[in-house]
Amino acid sequence: MKSIVIGMDGSPASQAALKEAVEWSRVLGAELRGVFIEDEQRFVTYPAGLSAEGGVPISVPLSEGALSEENAKVKREGDTLEQAFTAACKGLKTRTRFIRRRGDVNDLMTQHARSSDLVVLGRRGFSEGVAGRKPGPTTETLIHQALRPVLVVPEKPRRGKGALFAYDGSRGVQRVLVPGSAMASAMGGPALAIAIGVDSAQEAFLRETVLDYWKAWNLQGEFSLLPKKDRVSATIVEAARNKGHGLIIMGAFGHNPLRELFFGSTTLEVLEQSDCPVLLMA
Repeated sequence: MKSIVIGMDGSPASQAALKEAVEWSRVLGAELRGVFIEDEQRFVTYPAGLSAEGGVPISVPLSEGALSEENAKVKREGDTLEQAFTAACKGLKTRTRFIRRRGDVNDLMTQHARSSDLVVLGRRGFSEGVAGRKPGPTTETLIHQALRPVLVVPEKPRRGKGALFAYDGSRGVQRVLVPGSAMASAMGGPALAIAIGVDSAQEAFLRETVLDYWKAWNLQGEFSLLPKKDRVSATIVEAARNKGHGLIIMGAFGHNPLRELFFGSTTLEVLEQSDCPVLLMA
């Protein structure tokens, strides 16, 4: 991994994500880019009663005075974030850059994500409200669209040693196995792959493939079969917490989108429940 991008908005989760990104930049020797997107939605308003066919609201630019005030506010926010980024990166021996862009947050973050090897985001930003634990829409969009591993950081991440892989054999986990193994190896701690509620034949296949893969990384790892409880997400989070692992690695979203629609997404549930960073790839 040669480049890391961190999305910044100054929220508690974003501040925690910055610390996490700086540490991974140091450990991996990777360039670090801090990105602040000036959300274009902040510069328009939606007058009551003004809508297109079908009731879709129509936006209009802010008045001259309101626009000037919002521009000044956004500039102050960007200056504060750049100062925080510069201070956090002090002592790093790798290249660092702080970037400001104005436009659609999801589109621009996806663009920056695709020009990096790793994306780091806080679980929730200011635009979603910082009181909840559910991941915000930008985080979910990046997981779906970035085509890169995404590290999602909670507001107060628990520190631990080693990484836990939720290893179900899906395409997502096979994709994240490569960057996840690189990060687990760089952490220097133990790695544990868990499979949940699979039959003996599938267990043997999963065990052999992951442990054989880790040999090339000189990664000391174990494989464990865990019984399926009410929610797979709870089993994953509990296993990481009980083992003291500081990182969960898993594929994002499963084989059956229709089933997830009706019964909930294990990915989103893990992100909501986990008290340590989660590395995902769709």
